[in-house]
Amino acid sequence: MKNLHYGHCVIGVALAVIVVIALGVSAGSLGFLAVVLACPLMMFVMMRTMMNDNKAGAADREQPVDQHR
Repeated sequence: MKNLHYGHCVIGVALAVIVVIALGVSAGSLGFLAVVLACPLMMFVMMRTMMNDNKAGAADREQPVDQHR
């Protein structure tokens, strides 16, 4: 999952919403589902950004330190 393409995710969500609406699910049910899914989706995004920040920081720490300054 290194190369997550957000455009594909947005298209997938849009298609899912269209299918659910075509099946006749009410807007209230869709709103409830959005609220229930908000927490895990936000956790996923936060964990991905934290992992990327740690990788960038690790690259900085691996460089040799010039001790003759």
